[in-house]
Amino acid sequence: MADGADEVNQRPSCCNGNINASEDLIRQGYKYYKRKKPPPDFSEVINFNNPETFHGRVSEIPLRKFLHAGHGLRCTRQWKVYQLISCPGFIFIVNPFIKGAQNYWTKRCIEDFTRKPNVSNLDAHMTIKDDESVWELSRNGQDQDLMSRLRWVHLGYQFDYNVVDYKPEHYFGFPKDLSGLMQHIAEAIGYPGYTPEAGIVNYYPIGTSMGGHTDHYELDLSWPLISISFGQPAVFLIGGKAKVIKPTAMFIHSGDIAIMSGESRLAFHAVPRIFKVGEDNEPPDCLKWFGPEEISQSSRNGEESLMDKEKETEPKQLQENFHKASKINENAVLNNGTDDENSDFFCECNERGKMNVLTDVSKDDWSPFAQYLSRTRINVNVRQVHSLDNVVK
Repeated sequence: MADGADEVNQRPSCCNGNINASEDLIRQGYKYYKRKKPPPDFSEVINFNNPETFHGRVSEIPLRKFLHAGHGLRCTRQWKVYQLISCPGFIFIVNPFIKGAQNYWTKRCIEDFTRKPNVSNLDAHMTIKDDESVWELSRNGQDQDLMSRLRWVHLGYQFDYNVVDYKPEHYFGFPKDLSGLMQHIAEAIGYPGYTPEAGIVNYYPIGTSMGGHTDHYELDLSWPLISISFGQPAVFLIGGKAKVIKPTAMFIHSGDIAIMSGESRLAFHAVPRIFKVGEDNEPPDCLKWFGPEEISQSSRNGEESLMDKEKETEPKQLQENFHKASKINENAVLNNGTDDENSDFFCECNERGKMNVLTDVSKDDWSPFAQYLSRTRINVNVRQVHSLDNVVK
């Protein structure tokens, strides 16, 4: 998408607050944060690891439901949960995963969810057998660039983007472990009974993006859309039900969870930019290889890598934001790990939290996954399609 002269010479109205009823502010915001020359100003982008960037736009919310650790998540007392004041129902959870859990989930996304019967964008160009996965085909030398061409995979209900429908004959079962993770998150934010029926795993190489859109095809929109990011960080935009509503920009890092519920369920949103952190062939810190002893120690003392500490390869201003957030979050981690009154790391949470943690993969075996994650953002977004009395069993 080419940048217009008006974008190069001035900030778009979505960033300076001037609203014209005829303007598409989502598109303007998308093009602004996507452009390379001149680079955008990131000073108004919310960084949930850095309260200095909130500027009255964010408020922390307490969770009414206490849940023990599970599915690779810390107990909910340890979560940092926020809401956008301008977008009711939009909830942001700062990376609540224990060490090793993101490795488990990204391996599932890369190696397992790319298997049949799940439909992917590659199906229009090739035939993948039932006993094959895109990852294996890419690794064994048959077609080494397959993973770089992979953009999405469907889970549960399979559909064509040209005709989005949810028919029983197009349902092939939803991964039980991922369903458990999403149900755990949904219950924590006040949605008991949440039943994941459809999901899309997006694979974003650095330099790619996703334009503004809404997710409105589900038959019961009262249930939230839950989205988890892994790998490289991104800028995420969310506005309102109309394109003339000014979007809010925020950074999303590996392990962060964004939830669109209530009024925000039908809000326009976009991902204009994917960043690179760390060295060329290194993933974010939270996705490097961890040995069993390191994971066990993390579970015992509450240690958690919530923020990538590598240098940004983007503008200096963005590097400084990441650095500040890293320092602030480091202090928060230490405080959480020693606050016995609010911590459940000395109860059964220790063992429950180890579910869905990758401990049986050697450093050498993890290396190709790490290399892929050094240049890719993975986004897992899940939704319930029907009302509770009509969900698939």
